[in-house]
Amino acid sequence: MPPDESARGRRKEKTLIIQEIDTIDELLQFVNRLYERHGARLWYRGEENASLTLIPSIQRSQKRLEVERYITNDFYIRARQILNHPPEKHNYAAWVSLMQHYGLPTRMLDWSESPLVAVFFATETYRITPDTNAGVWVLAPDLLNEKEGFGRCIYPIDADTTQEMLLPAFKHNHHNPELIDRILACSSTEKNLRMYSQHSNFTVHNSLQRLEDICDENMLYKIIIPYDRKKYFIDSLRVFGITEGSIYPDLDHISSDLRDSYGI
Repeated sequence: MPPDESARGRRKEKTLIIQEIDTIDELLQFVNRLYERHGARLWYRGEENASLTLIPSIQRSQKRLEVERYITNDFYIRARQILNHPPEKHNYAAWVSLMQHYGLPTRMLDWSESPLVAVFFATETYRITPDTNAGVWVLAPDLLNEKEGFGRCIYPIDADTTQEMLLPAFKHNHHNPELIDRILACSSTEKNLRMYSQHSNFTVHNSLQRLEDICDENMLYKIIIPYDRKKYFIDSLRVFGITEGSIYPDLDHISSDLRDSYGI
């Protein structure tokens, strides 16, 4: 049986406001209310399982944490041998972005500036997770940075502060004491078509705390998409031009789009 999400509409869990939605119209109404409060600067993260917490993939097991520096350095060694234009050696943000892009666990979480893109990520696996509620997290990144001591500015991912946040992923005992136990919201600057299509941004986690545990109801919100409405959302997103081919702009996903369009 799917998890119990029978309570309809808005409710509070701990301090976070949670909204269950059944339609695109309900999504837009909820997002519009948040825009009235925060303005246009909101980020969204889609999760295929609404019960997943906001911790980066490298923190989802102790073994991953123990081998983080081995993973990053091995990736650096191997990738430099095959990339025509690899990032500069000390551009840690570019290297971690590449790792994130190709599915390796990192200390970053992906976010999008588009709620529709986030809903796509939350519901795209409806065929293989038919009994699991999906979720979309909504973050006010400027308020997060202010709370974490960085001011309300959204840093670029290649800023000096962000590079320092990522340095411990590559080197032992290289921790700026002012950046320990911090989470930073930063914007992508990489020249990458997929990131551009997905309106990508990141949070960098130098803390083992869950993001939802340090945010309050003015910074973080959660949307629940019931398991039996996920196909509806995928079909509705297609009307708005949000498809595999637009989210993943490569020939494999364009072909997948065409197979779906023609029912073959």
